[in-house]
This record gives sequence, structure tokens and C-alpha cells, in this order.
Amino acid sequence: MPKPSPTPTQRTKPEWLVQFGRRLLVARGQAGLTQQSLGAPDLSKSFISLLETGRSYPSVETVVSLARRVRGSVASLLIDEPELKRETAFNLLHLADKMDPASQGTRAARLIATAETLLPDMPADLAAQAALVRARAAMLMHKLDEATRLADEAASIAAHHHLGSAGAKALAFKGMIEVRRGAYTRAIPILERAIEQMRRTRIARTEESIWALLSLGSAGYYLGQGNRAQRAYKRAQELATRLHNERLRGRALMGLGLVEWTRKRLDPAVELLSKAYDSFEQVEDLIEMSRALTNLGLVRKEQGLHAEALAVLERALRMKGKLGDTRGRSVTLDEMAQVLLEMNRRGDAARAARQAMESQRPGHPSPRDASAGPAPRGHRPPQNRRRYSAAPRQHRSGREDSGRTWPDAQGHRRQDQGRGACEAGIAPEGSHVPNTFSRARHRRPAPVLTAVAFSARSP
Repeated sequence: MPKPSPTPTQRTKPEWLVQFGRRLLVARGQAGLTQQSLGAPDLSKSFISLLETGRSYPSVETVVSLARRVRGSVASLLIDEPELKRETAFNLLHLADKMDPASQGTRAARLIATAETLLPDMPADLAAQAALVRARAAMLMHKLDEATRLADEAASIAAHHHLGSAGAKALAFKGMIEVRRGAYTRAIPILERAIEQMRRTRIARTEESIWALLSLGSAGYYLGQGNRAQRAYKRAQELATRLHNERLRGRALMGLGLVEWTRKRLDPAVELLSKAYDSFEQVEDLIEMSRALTNLGLVRKEQGLHAEALAVLERALRMKGKLGDTRGRSVTLDEMAQVLLEMNRRGDAARAARQAMESQRPGHPSPRDASAGPAPRGHRPPQNRRRYSAAPRQHRSGREDSGRTWPDAQGHRRQDQGRGACEAGIAPEGSHVPNTFSRARHRRPAPVLTAVAFSARSP
């Protein structure tokens, strides 16, 4: 039985403690419980009396236990109705923000609508947050015009009410939307301003800041600005490590690995991609684990370690099978077929190629995963694929090493994003991958920003 905390004197008794006791007394009466029945089996009647009269401090564990016993919420014991409505609306927005827009978009919209009904005159900070939650859902569902409108709405509210942190988040959203559009040149200054505003408003060490840095890294990567991308990914890795967020740390590590890959520093790329896989494994993120393995297998193939590449790609294939990702299975089988050809295992290569084509037939739809970004743009539809011949052929997609121009803000002359664009990055909505890149000798690794789980909640 827990011992009562030291009794505060009448003169020093804090107001919140008195109000807590009053709410507990009312809640106990509404539940039809006596002090003895409320306390049983681990709290004494005298301790309940001390709590109700504001003469003892409850522990967090005690507050949670008492809330359950009176069939109420912890918030109902700690705050009064006006503030309780605000807190409830805040929690509804937080729940909506954490939902997957692809599978739970309707439920998330209902939660946001309920929050707005609960607080018709929603405070400015919650109104800005609601707009940001809607913007995130629209962005992940690739409704980019709607996402831009909602981000502008949140920015307007933040500017009118001098909400610096909300304004920084809205600006970061705008930058990420431009990355989704493929307007990388336009995205970079927006994201850099957002990161600077986050620093000034003291939210630089948050998940929101990490997402802005990951987006900046992806934009720099696409534009061939390796140093900029590396700096952004490195900072994102440091922040994610400090916040003990293994999922975001893994994405930053994967970005760093892909930058090293483009520089043909294959050994460091393998090390970084392996560390990314370990981070994803800690949080059991099978989607990201399979993407890290796919990229790792492709690097091993480029190193000429075909047996290791095949083993890694087979692991990725099994994960995609567990996830029901038929599109990803097709891409991985295609890569395995190329490795098998280079190993002179022509029969196995032909079987893998047939399985890849069968996976993409109309009768085998691939479930859309909102976290994977837009559908891949860098590979041919199955009906246009050539059969694997007995002799090895050139790769259909690859990294360009001959100094081709990178895309401008409108996405013209876009470099190949590879058939693995969905494996580890964004293939921007409406982008086009020229077939001329099929003649390149090496694959260009896809960018790392695979999802935007950007939280609109204030720290």
C-alpha cells in the first residue's frame, strides 16, 4: 500500500491540488463509489480522503489508476471542462496526424471534423495544427494542390497570430510539397528558410526539423549537389540519434549511403546502408528494411560480388512477399534476374524475369503504400519488357556518370530515378524518366525520402 505523500499546509496548498481533490470527489460520486471501494485493493480510505481534501500529492500512477476506477479520463481529473475541450480537440488532431492517409484517411478526416465541432472557435494554434494535419494527409495522398492550399492557410494563421513555430512548420511543408512535385531548385531555399526559422523558434531539435533536413537532402541529391545533400543527411542523423528515433536515423543513414554510392565510394556506401538496415530492424519497419536491402544488393552487384548481391536481394524479396508488395517484388525479381545473368545462370534468370512480369499483370494489383511515395516512374510496364535472352544485356536503368544535366525547377531533363525509385525515395508525381538513360552503365541510386510522417504537433 503506497504511503501518503507529505501533507501540504493550508497556507502552501497549491490550487491545482485543491481542484484535483474536488474533481476526484465529484467523479467518485458520479461513479457511485465510496472512498473505501475507490481505494480498494491498494489504496486506503484515509489516503483517498487526503486526496479529496487536497492534503496529499498523488503520484502519476495513482492518478491513472483512479481515473480508470471512476471510468473517466486522466484529463478529466486534472483540468476543468473548458480546458478539457481544448485538450480533447488537441488529442483528436494528434490521433488524426498519426493515421495512415491511404487506409485511414476517412477516419482521420472525421477526427479533424470532430475536433473542429468540439471547438467551433478553435484557438489559433489548434487551427494552424488542424490545417497542417490536413496538409500532411493531402501530401501523402499526392493531392499536392490541396496540400499547398492548406499549408498556405496554416502559414496565414501563424503569421496573423505571431505563431513562429507553426509558421516554420508550414514553410517546411511547402518545401516538402515542392520536393514531391520534383521542383527541387524551388524547394531548397524554402526548406533552408524553414530550418532557420525552426532554429530561431527553438524547435530545431525536433522530428519536424529532421523531416525538413531529409527533404533538403533529397532535393540536393536530385540536383547532383552531393555536398549539400550530405550535410543535410548528416545533421538529420545527428538529431535523430539525439532523439533516439531509429526510423529517422535509418533514413538519414540511407541518404548518406546513396550519396557515397553516387561518388563510387562503394565500401562506405555498404557500411552506411547496413547501419540503416540495423536502425530499421530495431523498430521492425519491414518496408524500410526491404528498401535498405534492395539498395545494398545493388551496391554489392556494382562491386561485382554477385553471390552476396543475390543473397541480399533474396532477403528483400522475402520481406516484400510478407508485405504483399507485388510492385516491389517485381522490381527486386528484375534485379535478381540481371545478377543471375551476370553469374551465367540463364535458366534461373529467365524464371526470375517471368515471375517479375507475372507480378505486374492486371490480376496482381499492388497495394498502394502511402509511405512509399508516388508510384515508381523509372521502369517499363510489363507488356513492354523484353524477354531475357541467353546473353547478358545492358541495364535498363542506371546512374549517369557522364555529366548529364539535372532537372530544373519544372523537372525537365530529369535524370533516371531507376526502377527502384519506390525502394528508397520519391519518384515525383508526374515525373518522366527518359528511356535514353537505359544505356547508362551504372544504376543511379534512388533518393532516400520515402515518406513524410511529418508531425504537426507542437513540441
